[in-house]
Parts: sequence; structure tokens; C-alpha cells
Amino acid sequence: MTNKKLGNTFEQELCELLSVQGFWAHNFAQNQDGQPADIIAVKNKKAYLIDCKVCSTKKGFALSRVEDNQNLSMELWKECGNGEGWFAVKVESQIYMLPHFTVRALQNQQAAISPKDIFECGKPLGRWVKQCR
Repeated sequence: MTNKKLGNTFEQELCELLSVQGFWAHNFAQNQDGQPADIIAVKNKKAYLIDCKVCSTKKGFALSRVEDNQNLSMELWKECGNGEGWFAVKVESQIYMLPHFTVRALQNQQAAISPKDIFECGKPLGRWVKQCR
């Protein structure tokens, strides 16, 4: 399966998982110019901007995959009073939520986030969802 197909499948999966948990979740359609995030999810009058990444190697998630427009958009999202932007990272069958500020800080220090770092720095999806109530 191609990286694009893996990513698209994960975006759909996450929207469905969030919907089951009471979120309104919208997967942005891919376009030729790209977009700064994959999903906007809303629950209890609070919106969450989420970009999905699949970590399919033992080396981890290459931080070069985070594009400048994603960083700028997530920073503006927060400046506008919407809270933190999030990266949903799928490692094997587990989904972890990493706040944008953590990903941004790690970009300045290293080339990739290892699965171990993802487990330590991220929140399992179930725990993140509970904190959104």
C-alpha cells in the first residue's frame, strides 16, 4: 500500500473513531495545493485542528514530513484562540496525539521522533478524547 493510501485510510479511520466519541469530524479533501491539516473536529463548542501521520518504520516519524505551512497554520490557529493544533500519529495499531508545540520543539533538536518518543511525548487517543470533554 502506498504512503498516500495509508495516510488517506488513517484520516478516514480517525474521523470515524472521533465521530463514535461524540465529535463532529470533517476530513479535508485533498487538493493540488495541499492543506495545512487533515481534520477539523469539534466537541462541546471546542474545535481541534489535526494532521494525521502514519509511522510505518522502526526509525520513527521523520520531522521533515511536517511542512512549513502546517507549522504556520497551527501557530495561527492557536493565536486566534482555538487552542493547540495536534498531530495524530499512528504507530502500528496505536494512535497517539502529539501537540504541535511538542513537535515544533523536537524539530529544532532532532530529525525524527522514534516510536519510544511518540509513546512518551504523546497521549493515547482514548486519553486525549477523555480530556476533550
